[in-house]
Amino acid sequence: MAIPFARRSFLGTFALVFLAIAALFAVDMFLAKTEKAESQVEAARLFEQGRGLMHRGENVEAIKRIKDAISIERGNRDYLRTLAQVQFAAGKSADAESTLTELLQSDSTDGLTNLIMGRVMVKEDRFAEALSYFHRAIYGHWNENAAENRLRVRFELIDLLAQRNSKEELLAELLAVQDDAPRDLRTRSRMGQLFLLAGSPARAVDVFRGVLHDAPANANAYAGLGAAEFARGNYRAAQRDFQTTLRLAPDDQATRRRLDVCNELLMLDPTLRGLTPAERFSRSLKLVELTADEARCIGSNTSPELQRLLDKAGTALKAHVSAAHESEVSESNLDLAEQLWQARKGCKSPPAVDSPLALVLARLAQ
Repeated sequence: MAIPFARRSFLGTFALVFLAIAALFAVDMFLAKTEKAESQVEAARLFEQGRGLMHRGENVEAIKRIKDAISIERGNRDYLRTLAQVQFAAGKSADAESTLTELLQSDSTDGLTNLIMGRVMVKEDRFAEALSYFHRAIYGHWNENAAENRLRVRFELIDLLAQRNSKEELLAELLAVQDDAPRDLRTRSRMGQLFLLAGSPARAVDVFRGVLHDAPANANAYAGLGAAEFARGNYRAAQRDFQTTLRLAPDDQATRRRLDVCNELLMLDPTLRGLTPAERFSRSLKLVELTADEARCIGSNTSPELQRLLDKAGTALKAHVSAAHESEVSESNLDLAEQLWQARKGCKSPPAVDSPLALVLARLAQ
């Protein structure tokens, strides 16, 4: 059956119109894509300009360029993160926080964004919040090199805790990273120092001994081991480690000072094993003499109780004690030295807590 001419004409016209519409749509799509591509190129150009300015420290101009890039390509997370970084570098912490908040609202697990926010919180002295963001960065997602970035963030947090002397938090982070940390000698030595700073000298000893197993002539490891043994109260072991350090590194003045303290402490300490009764008695007298000198710093405001202790010290220092009574009198002298040490707390400038005298008296008080 033949199709009427009018109907064929209509179908032909319709087909032509459809093809025209399709062609226009294709052209429009092509132009839109071209415009979008050109816009992205322009945004990328502005962004790179901004990054260049940021690296040169021209942060105010960098902010302008990066904002111009964002106005063209809204929602680009790389641009927004970089904007937050340059705002932070420019001292505009509130602006950086606002930018980062916008990013975290759309993805709270973004590792890099959480890291930058943690740094902003540190700058604003909001340390508890900073810790939270650092942990989110550690456990968040990273687009590339995830394990490496998480380890880097962990060590940044560790350095921050070390600077603040936050011992408990520092120890927790060190234990968490210990198995994943690089095994090179420098990192291991650093871990030993950090364990010591975190108040865990026993773990520091293990780390430094491990370093010395692999590098027997490592002076820094011997110095660290000596400091760790000293912190544990193993003064003879510390003395040997410090002496070894100086044989390997004679110009190490810090270790030389530590060895001097160690030597003086070992000459004062009446609790060391192997001392004869006469040696222990002599040391007890020396402690009475030194603590009495410290207590006299109070001057003319001496209380009756302190004056009584000072008089008692004067008597003890002049007394003649037979060998048979030296052990008994040594105990009395040590009690007197502890009482004088407590009395000297009224001094304006008490001796440092790590002075040999202070360490010996602390040991006696245990």
